[in-house]
Amino acid sequence: MERTHLYALGVVGTMLCAADAGASKRDGVACPSGADAVVQQGVLKCSVRLEHVRMSICPRLDYPNYTQIEIKELDQCKPQVMPLRGRASVDSGMTPLPQTRLAGSNRPVTDPTVISAYGVLAVVPPPDSAYRRQVDRVSQDRFTALQVVFVWPQGMPLPATVGHDPKNGVSCPPGYDATVLNGRGLRCSDTVVRKAGCDIVNPLNPLSPWTIERRTGRDLCVSKDLTGNRVTGQYTIPTDAGYVGAMGNPSQNGWRLDTDRSGNVDYWIKDGTSYEYPVAR
Repeated sequence: MERTHLYALGVVGTMLCAADAGASKRDGVACPSGADAVVQQGVLKCSVRLEHVRMSICPRLDYPNYTQIEIKELDQCKPQVMPLRGRASVDSGMTPLPQTRLAGSNRPVTDPTVISAYGVLAVVPPPDSAYRRQVDRVSQDRFTALQVVFVWPQGMPLPATVGHDPKNGVSCPPGYDATVLNGRGLRCSDTVVRKAGCDIVNPLNPLSPWTIERRTGRDLCVSKDLTGNRVTGQYTIPTDAGYVGAMGNPSQNGWRLDTDRSGNVDYWIKDGTSYEYPVAR
């Protein structure tokens, strides 16, 4: 029996119902159950494998009078009367149109359960050269070809997929961090993280600005008073966030201190993470 080959032809699978009912930005998106999922460099791609099946048939177009089929080992077509070109028999041909189903199952792509899981798949059957004969010693031979078809992940809003190709996958919008969910999904979040720093101006001594002192544990803002003595501030502030010390301790204004987040450098994290749907590429 010949081995069936896998043909990744980049055929587009169009999902008409891309968004799950009740799915939210916080939930993210995920490949449908049963689909193959790949996440590389922040890009999620979902695909399913389809099997195209064409049955053995006689006659072949090039031997139109070889209408008798012989099912024994490899199917043969034989002439009813006069052989052509001295051929007593020729290998059987393939039916013109394939039956298409999910690989590894008997469910055709038109099955309601398939449509419910993956949407309506716009499938272009592979060329004749992609099919391999499966010899059946009891019944007619079959010719099969496998094909990879890409589908949209569940949870994607339908308008976001229009004009895009699922084989390119989805990724998070610029500025959003990607979190891989169980190796099959993607969630996009925007958490504001700012390095801990200090106000430049020290009102107690304008000639001695505040400077950051990095240390294991909580970083400090340090300066000197008018007499030259060391002064320690009560708290650091998030830099590049429009925040000044006069606003008060950031921990009381929606910020959380992450001590020694990077080596001995503290960071302030803004409460209230925002989420967004991935975008089609």
